[in-house]
Amino acid sequence: MRRLIPALFLTGTAALFLAACAEPGPAERAGRSVDRAAERTGSALGNAARDTGNALDRAGNWVGERVDPNRR
Repeated sequence: MRRLIPALFLTGTAALFLAACAEPGPAERAGRSVDRAAERTGSALGNAARDTGNALDRAGNWVGERVDPNRR
């Protein structure tokens, strides 16, 4: 995480300096790739966390029904 923050800052700074260029340079393209990768990773982790939470809810309900069938 300590390496990610400076990398994000440098990417943003590089994008700012390259904004005047007509075509994106290698640093800007690399920054966009990093941004897309971070977005996709965050999305995948969010989906995994949601799915895990749903599975734990189902497991808890299953155990609860076995322990106390009249709980609902």
